[in-house]
Amino acid sequence: MQGLKYRRQVWHARELALLLAERLTSPALILLPIPLHWRRQSVRGFNQSDYLAEYLSQSLKEEVGVESQVLSKAIKRIKVTKTQMGLNRRQRLVNLKHAFSLSPRYLTRIQNQPHIALVDDVVTTGSTVAEVCLLLREQGVKRIDVYCICRASKPIS
Repeated sequence: MQGLKYRRQVWHARELALLLAERLTSPALILLPIPLHWRRQSVRGFNQSDYLAEYLSQSLKEEVGVESQVLSKAIKRIKVTKTQMGLNRRQRLVNLKHAFSLSPRYLTRIQNQPHIALVDDVVTTGSTVAEVCLLLREQGVKRIDVYCICRASKPIS
């Protein structure tokens, strides 16, 4: 994951997505990558969750025969936040409060969907996905899965 995220070794995303696809028993048809703030993405040059979602969609089609759709611009990160690394659960929740919005352009494709999956590289406390889940629930999404590559241990507070 370090190579993908910090050393631009994006080819790792394909293998990781394939491993994930093989484990999904009833995959969502809509995949929403968790966004970086545009400034952070500009510095990094890419969003690893976008790569994971795109490769996951390809793997689901090739390996499982499931056609999924990646809506990479559906979630916007509207607030510049500190990096989550090193923050405890409470600090992470405060840091991410009102950090996301849904793009009006994609609302009709999201509203009242029976099943959507969020795609992220690492989940630690779940603060990021919890914040986005609130937005999706407000739009009537029935089931929200979280597809992540790594589940990090609880941060030290």
